[in-house]
Amino acid sequence: MANQLHFILVTPEKNYVTDHVDQVNIPGIEGDMGILYDHAPIISTLRPGRLSYEKDGETIALIVSHGYMEVTDNRVTVLAETAEFISEIDSNRAAEAKSKAEQTLAQGGLTEKEEEEAHKKLFRAIARLEGHEEK
Repeated sequence: MANQLHFILVTPEKNYVTDHVDQVNIPGIEGDMGILYDHAPIISTLRPGRLSYEKDGETIALIVSHGYMEVTDNRVTVLAETAEFISEIDSNRAAEAKSKAEQTLAQGGLTEKEEEEAHKKLFRAIARLEGHEEK
């Protein structure tokens, strides 16, 4: 565990990861970030996208939705609305979700909240499809 990060990834439904890792790669709202041992403290907002972590030469990838991350004292904590291991993504379901979100946005007449929710679903579906293609 020398020179490793303590990485925690949780959603409201599940604790996905609690492990000591070599690096965490996070889709931040202002760009992707690679976090290594002794990284400066930081707090950031997540965007939907591919999050990965490396341990013992192996890379494990997930798709996360909106959320937050904090780095402090060699601990990386990610709180995401949703997370899904890339190996578990159903590409047909993701494509259906993308199509449905696009149709919802195209119909117009949405309230601001409905439009925001449809955009969230669209961005998550796109991230899931892109992550699945990168397998």
